[in-house]
Amino acid sequence: MVRVILLGAPGAGKGTQADSIEDKYGYKQISTGDLIRAEVSNKTKIGLEVKAIMEKGELVPDDIVIKLLKNRLRQDDIINGYIMDGFPRNQHQAQELSRIKTDREVVIYLHVNEEAVVRRLLSRLTCSGCGAIFNTLNDPPKQAGKCDECGGALIRRADDNEETIRNRISVYKAQTQPVIDYYLEKGQEGLFHQIDASKPADEVFAEIEGVLR
Repeated sequence: MVRVILLGAPGAGKGTQADSIEDKYGYKQISTGDLIRAEVSNKTKIGLEVKAIMEKGELVPDDIVIKLLKNRLRQDDIINGYIMDGFPRNQHQAQELSRIKTDREVVIYLHVNEEAVVRRLLSRLTCSGCGAIFNTLNDPPKQAGKCDECGGALIRRADDNEETIRNRISVYKAQTQPVIDYYLEKGQEGLFHQIDASKPADEVFAEIEGVLR
């Protein structure tokens, strides 16, 4: 089983590359956020506990997130491999994730400079109907203001403004640099790979393919 960990600032293209990896290799994308939301929606014991925590404005403890992840990894569809998008977010989570055994682990850091990220996110549009994402710079809709998938209206998210974006990048850097340092310090050959994600998505994916061979 292969574990692919995608790291990168908001707007680095993690979601796009995760989709491409899943399509080609069959590795399943795992979002810990989705796992948490499913538990809350299904009103499970963990879900009720998590809901109470979130209603207090607190972060879901790492031990609960890891427990949900382990439960997900018992399912048959991830037998070949899986992709972690948005996790780990800190060094403790990285250490806990490393304790979950896998045949091969690959960390891919999609690096984009701050100004490029700001430009990308200021150009992002989201469908108000199905949630599909477009970008007026490199992935525009076929018809301006209209979703290619469902025909819904395309809108700009309220948090896609320059001040909020730069704050998100600042928070990301503070949280993620220790994660990058953790994987670099492991010194494991073939583990950590930095890719210039400012290039077109197909060129970035070609480099990822080279890493995953």
